[in-house]
Amino acid sequence: MFENKIMYEIIEKLQEGFPIPISICDGSGRVMVSTDSSSIGDMNLLAIKALDINAGVFASPDSRFQKAGAAIPLMLQSRRIGAMVVEQIDSLDSHTVELLAKTIELLYQEIELSRKQKNQSQERNQFLYKWLHLQSSYTGNFIKEGELLGIDITGNRTILVIEDEQADPSFSPSNLQNLLDKQDILLPLSHSQTLIILKENEHYERKYHRILSAWSGCHTGVCCHESHLNTAYGAAMESLTLGKLLFPHCRVHDYEHMRLAVALSHLDFPGLEKSFALLAQKGKAAQLAETVAAYIHLNGDIRSVCETLHIHRNSIPYRLRRIQELCGKNLTDSYDMLYLYASMIRYVRIQKESL
Repeated sequence: MFENKIMYEIIEKLQEGFPIPISICDGSGRVMVSTDSSSIGDMNLLAIKALDINAGVFASPDSRFQKAGAAIPLMLQSRRIGAMVVEQIDSLDSHTVELLAKTIELLYQEIELSRKQKNQSQERNQFLYKWLHLQSSYTGNFIKEGELLGIDITGNRTILVIEDEQADPSFSPSNLQNLLDKQDILLPLSHSQTLIILKENEHYERKYHRILSAWSGCHTGVCCHESHLNTAYGAAMESLTLGKLLFPHCRVHDYEHMRLAVALSHLDFPGLEKSFALLAQKGKAAQLAETVAAYIHLNGDIRSVCETLHIHRNSIPYRLRRIQELCGKNLTDSYDMLYLYASMIRYVRIQKESL
């Protein structure tokens, strides 16, 4: 049995090149789809005859059939699904009519296959999003559900969240897909973010470095060696979000490197952010907050700090003294520097959440 919607779509296409009356009958000879809506539901004698002998039937105007024309059985994967009936075929020979029937069969198979692939793709994407947001452990049934869709959710993976804020035309899912194999998964998250799930095997490190090299201009959150996707995704996203704020000059924000910063950002320590907030607010003119951030990121390398902030070396002692006067912390003391680092992380987190 065929699907009426598909046959209607095919007839509409054929009418552009063959403006003749066409009807499609089911296996009993009843008209199901037609360019003549008044004939739908009628039993067509030509179609019945063609289905009975499983061959084409041609009738002239003086024959015993209802109307002059031709009827040919339609096949789909070696299965007879009905018959095509055409009328007013004075200008069409038998070869053209048979070609028209074959065209209908091929178009039907093409459209049906396209719809199946689309449905399978939708089912697969629905499962991927469910997998991405599943916080509980994987059950046997959930693992089997993935296997039926060709997705193996077991084993460790490396997760990358790539963010393309500049809309670089070279950054596209199709370009990324070329670097992956069938065990890997690419999932668009938004217009600017793409999730890549790399199955960890003997080849994954090479693919990982190729991806980072190809899009070195994009900020990327990374979490490696994790078996639970939602956990890895959360870690990669937090690393990306916090890393962009704390280390704007870096592009790869690996959770292994960001773990301490992520943990500090979640500390329930009332007032921890106040030291850095004082520098950001009262020391704005002298760039005291930026000086602290650069000093910490560059491990106290005065030359690099000056180059980053575009300032003279002689201004550093003044800034360090003002920082200590405002918040009571000395950047040359390792403990005070750790405290300011934690204060900066907490301040950045609070500022982000308030947006």
